[in-house]
Amino acid sequence: MNVLVTIVVVSATILSVTRLARCQGDRVDSKYLDPNDYFLAGGDQQDRRRILQDAFNRYTIQQQQEEQQSRTGFDGIFQQRQQQPQQQGFQRGGRKFTTDEPEQNFETPGRFTSRSDPRTSPIPTPSVQQGPLTLSNSNIRQLLQQLDVAGSQQCNLNVQAQWDFETNVNEGTQIRALEQQLLYSEFQRKVFSIMTRLNLDNVIDPNLRRQLKFLSMPGPAALPQEQLSRYNRLINDMLAVYNSASVCAFDEPLKCGLRLDPDLNIIMSRSRDWNELQHTWIEWRRRTGQKVRDMFEQLVDVSNQAALLNNVSDASEMWKFPYESPSMRFELEDAWEQIKPLYEQLHAYVRKKLRDLYGPERISREAPLPAHILGNMWGQSWENILDLTIPYPGKNYLDVTPQMIKQGYTPAAMFRVAEEFFISLNMSSMPQSFWANSVIEELPGQPIICQPSAWDFCNRQDYRIKMCTQVNMKDFITVHHEMAHVQYFLNYKKQPKVYRDGANPGFHEALSEAISLSVSTPKHLQTLGLILNSVDDIPHNINYLFGLAMDKLTFLPFSLALDLWRWDIFKGTTHKERYNCHWWDLRERLGGVKPPVLRSETDFDPGSKYHVPANIPYVGTLFLFT
Repeated sequence: MNVLVTIVVVSATILSVTRLARCQGDRVDSKYLDPNDYFLAGGDQQDRRRILQDAFNRYTIQQQQEEQQSRTGFDGIFQQRQQQPQQQGFQRGGRKFTTDEPEQNFETPGRFTSRSDPRTSPIPTPSVQQGPLTLSNSNIRQLLQQLDVAGSQQCNLNVQAQWDFETNVNEGTQIRALEQQLLYSEFQRKVFSIMTRLNLDNVIDPNLRRQLKFLSMPGPAALPQEQLSRYNRLINDMLAVYNSASVCAFDEPLKCGLRLDPDLNIIMSRSRDWNELQHTWIEWRRRTGQKVRDMFEQLVDVSNQAALLNNVSDASEMWKFPYESPSMRFELEDAWEQIKPLYEQLHAYVRKKLRDLYGPERISREAPLPAHILGNMWGQSWENILDLTIPYPGKNYLDVTPQMIKQGYTPAAMFRVAEEFFISLNMSSMPQSFWANSVIEELPGQPIICQPSAWDFCNRQDYRIKMCTQVNMKDFITVHHEMAHVQYFLNYKKQPKVYRDGANPGFHEALSEAISLSVSTPKHLQTLGLILNSVDDIPHNINYLFGLAMDKLTFLPFSLALDLWRWDIFKGTTHKERYNCHWWDLRERLGGVKPPVLRSETDFDPGSKYHVPANIPYVGTLFLFT
């Protein structure tokens, strides 16, 4: 075993010298045991603890002269804050929650319904003098109320601009989205400058202290204007690449323009042709990940600069702050260690079924699973290969899609059924503005980012869902999932803006996933008339639970790998010469999944997943198990 590990480590070190080094395929396989087909993920405790080394060497921030002039006194304030660090928190903004992801929320830009100029709501200035600022509790309360009104307006302007961009992707909407991002970030920066000066010694009210804590960390908004523009531009440019990507068909080279949704998703979920799946898998990554790699490298630098201005060591600490757990990484990995034995058995069973289909020459008894044959572009959910793996074939595994089509379901009908479900739980009906403004189907001739998402427009009135809904069971459940986010929005809308968010970044997903599980049960589907015959027997129940595992359980190692990978990059423990190889190291160690072909550092496979170019944290779902 030690010799094998040594060979792997030495080989990986030698092969990662240049971007042409191979990441996988020519390596000795990780230790995989088989009499029972169980996989044993590689890596040990020492390797896991390695990640918590000293933070990445801090970057030097160079500001242009005009930026220094416009921010007179800021450096002195920041130096004082470093000498006397305060508790820190994120400036809460409008939220967009995307589906299938664990930590899918991120700050989004927008507009206020009055169409007022974003600069007409000035930041209250409690004092013109520089240096520490002491206010009474009543004055702080008044200040927070003023910031709440102004912040809601700025956030609304910002969210509307982002909505306009994602529902009509073009150069004009992108420019306006960037402009509003910058204006909102400037607002956050001004709030930040006030927070850094406040003396909290006399603040007794815990509610006030907590609001001040979250307002004192604006995230990327702390960047100088030029760097902030660069930060936003990098993300928007990467998203533009991702959204516009298309590939050509495997067996029809002249048939091009195949988009991720629905074209490529249909191929990855329905095709059983090894070569077609491999072609689609490779081409999507060539059209997305490879093209955004250089921009991502720049984004890492700028993100770490923002972290320093927020008085934390690197961007991973900035991402983890809302969980308020210094041992978050250990908690996540320990949670996965507790869940992993069940996953290992599922992995072994699925590997046996796929080996029967594709043959032992393609799938070894002692190797990870090739990522392209798992029914999903990223191998994060395996539910689309249920037809190949279901324990009791012939016993309906609760795909009610045919019945939905037979009964004439439409996207609008799916949303109305979801609304009725929440009303039956004594929750709110959707506001009229929701039905007027939401986009629930792809718009003809109008490029749209189809990732399902729920939006809070920061004005306590406007809530929307964006989704290219298809009439099938998966989207039926997703509609309920996204509407659960909106229900949460509605239930905390009376809170100050700084509190209009989940209890932690994983809490929104916890509620939405609970709803998803509830609506997907045989009993509920039977109540809706989508299951006509009784399915309350052992084969049906086993198939149902197996289907849940193929969707939910398989997702956990993917989500953990995606954020561990980014945290390692932000911390500097993984350098750019190892970006892609480290990704596949994590995917194999945590999930027993490998690329279908040799990969190298000319590739950037994580960049083919929406949340990497969008710079959205992803790991909140796994945190729910800690």
